Amino acid sequence: MRPNQANKRDAILELSLGVFVKNGYVGTSTDQLAAAASVSKQTLYKEFGDKEGVFAALIEFACDRVDDPFAPLVERMKEAASAEEAVGLIAEQFTRSIMNPQVQQLRRLVIAEAGRFPHLGQLYWERGFLRVIGSISRCLDTLHDRRLLDVADSTLAAHHFAGMMLWIPSNQTMFAGGSYPVTEAELTRIIETGAAAFLRAYGHCAQGGDR
Repeated sequence: MRPNQANKRDAILELSLGVFVKNGYVGTSTDQLAAAASVSKQTLYKEFGDKEGVFAALIEFACDRVDDPFAPLVERMKEAASAEEAVGLIAEQFTRSIMNPQVQQLRRLVIAEAGRFPHLGQLYWERGFLRVIGSISRCLDTLHDRRLLDVADSTLAAHHFAGMMLWIPSNQTMFAGGSYPVTEAELTRIIETGAAAFLRAYGHCAQGGDR
């Protein structure tokens, strides 16, 4: 695919997200998708085949852009002065990245249509969420090796970490974001208290009680 053609395709997919989020899959038409992207329906059909093709390409496009977003943090874990500093850094970047409005819109869309397109739900889970979990797991492994944390199963610990950070703000956004948005003060408090709870559970010697 030529660069200009690829850029045009990407632009169509980026603009289609807002249409699908606003109207849902069933309520979205190819006319609306074409209008949002300022292209003809013929162009849309040529690139994607039909509405389902646009939707499938959108999810695949989003997953392809999840490129180990926390990889740079692994190196920073080698230099962190304390467990508190390291976990606070992961918590801040992870939570704010996942709570990005566009990411939350995409998550809502995938969840809403998972029954209709189970293979796309699985794709987003494996290439999106689990890829991020893998990055956090590598950070925790580094902290374990440095004896700053006591993490026997870093993958399970990464899921616990994600739950502490996302349960409140992501659910609130999914169900009531339009009328009850998460404020900056609330998000900051969730990040700080979640990081503190994780440290109490996985801090080095937490099980032995001799800190």
